Amino acid sequence: MTYVFAFDRDWTVDVNPHPRHEAVPLEWVRYLAHDTEHAVYAIGNQDLADEAAIPGGVDVVGRYDDDWDDWLGDKQPDGRYERFPKRRERLALIEDIHPDAEGYVVVDDLDLGDVDGWQHYHAWEFVPALERGEFDRDLPWVDAPRDVRTDGGTDAPARIASPDAEVLAQWLDAREDDAQFELASPECESGTTQLLHDVSIRDRSMNRPAAAPAIECVPVAPTMEAFTLRVDDVRSLTVADPPRELYTASARTKREKLRGLRRLATASPEAVPVEEVTVHLDTANTRAARRDALVALREAAGVQPVACEVAVPAVRSELALDDPVSARDELLILDRVAEVAPESVAPCLETVVEYLDGEDDAARGRAASVVSHVAEADGRDIVDAVPALVGLVGARGRGLAHAVYALTAVSKVDLDALAPHRETLAGALADDALEPGVRANALSALGRLVGDDPSRGVDLVDDVAGLLDADHDMLRNNALGFLGDVAKHHGDVVEPYVDELARLASADDDVTRVNASGAIARVAEDDPDAAVGKVPVFIDRLTDENPLVRQNACEVLGHAGASFVTPLLETRAREDENPEVRSRAARALDQLDANDAELEPESST
Repeated sequence: MTYVFAFDRDWTVDVNPHPRHEAVPLEWVRYLAHDTEHAVYAIGNQDLADEAAIPGGVDVVGRYDDDWDDWLGDKQPDGRYERFPKRRERLALIEDIHPDAEGYVVVDDLDLGDVDGWQHYHAWEFVPALERGEFDRDLPWVDAPRDVRTDGGTDAPARIASPDAEVLAQWLDAREDDAQFELASPECESGTTQLLHDVSIRDRSMNRPAAAPAIECVPVAPTMEAFTLRVDDVRSLTVADPPRELYTASARTKREKLRGLRRLATASPEAVPVEEVTVHLDTANTRAARRDALVALREAAGVQPVACEVAVPAVRSELALDDPVSARDELLILDRVAEVAPESVAPCLETVVEYLDGEDDAARGRAASVVSHVAEADGRDIVDAVPALVGLVGARGRGLAHAVYALTAVSKVDLDALAPHRETLAGALADDALEPGVRANALSALGRLVGDDPSRGVDLVDDVAGLLDADHDMLRNNALGFLGDVAKHHGDVVEPYVDELARLASADDDVTRVNASGAIARVAEDDPDAAVGKVPVFIDRLTDENPLVRQNACEVLGHAGASFVTPLLETRAREDENPEVRSRAARALDQLDANDAELEPESST
């Protein structure tokens, strides 16, 4: 039996595990892909494609040659494509590739249970299912003991009796992923125990010689408040997995119900009834009750963001108050929803943007993240936020990376809104204290301004040329694209960097070669003599594996070449597999004829 498995990465595979749940080991993904007959794909964060050496979204689309442009469009200077299939679309494409599979399994922290034909698992559901042999009983993990750790040790015991404080502290540290416990103490009735949602050592009691060591206990029952217990009174503490309904079953009031839902959310956020919590948030009449509802929604949004779309209007209303309960939590809820459903959060932007220039640094950062998610879906939705985003960039405030990314999205749809802020973007580009990715995004936005009007970039050429040796691919490639745009009408300004451009035209990276050769082609068009010495480089590039590089090589040789390159261009015009290369080669031959070129080849410098 052959199954098709599609794995998300973040909060699913152990390279970036969920903070409270079991993750799928990366080695399992690799084993399924390379040591079995099953088909395995990276469905979410495409870093997993490289980490597990499995096909990702681009590879899937590559199986549909005739539909490539519809799904991806053109590759951009930053190495990304214009668009990308949505997650559910990727699953449909994968299913069509394997029509005869025994079954289709998607493992993702997002709820994809609505996708026809696919069986959805969260990572913490998939791991035990695989171990039970539900898909393939020949896998090495089927029926293997679960008490063995990968480091060769074993799990801490699930029960501890009459411990001293130091031993109990170490035991709790070893069980930090087990949020619930069963307590036996003198406080419990004879023969009974008490279910606890959380247990933690009171640090102050451990550090004060005169104080008796104590633990802080949070009961599962919503009718009970947290309490403190001396360690000496702990008869036993056992890891437990209480039924989720116990968190709310005994609640007698709305306040107790919300307290239970909050505790449930921190233990099992996937079990939170989002619609019910949203109603409570809308109708709660105390700050404490609203706080409980917001915490429950915050935790739920981390694992079921699509379900939390229903809560967006209520969260927005809370955020718009003069004194919201917790702007940070409210923005985090919106941020988590915006990541998967930006259109649901777009109507909240007017309220969110007010926090971009507020006094709370953490809230500013989260507000910027919300805006960036909405911007990624449609930059037009955030045009009114440009002044506030620019202010955040200029102040180097928290959320700077998100703000620059959002401005880059605006540059794709409304250059007039961005043009007055060129200097702020240039300042971010010049700030080598910023992360290379942030500077690359700033340069991407500047590049679009320059593409619209090359004169906007003339005074920045020297600074941008200084980035041609950057190790960061996107930063280097955006710098090359920027210089190419300036060279459209100001080739003389870029000419001093022809040697460096020619060197990069032979680089290993595809985008680097495309952008470097394109920049020289534009310099050569403005001043053929500037590129004459680079003719040998571009003779070599005529056979480059990338058709865009071959096109640019034809352009350079057409402007700067001599009659001896004519046979080479004739071969390209006649035999190249790419029609655009053939067309460019023919045009270059016409250019050579027009110029009556008779120059001899010069050595590359």
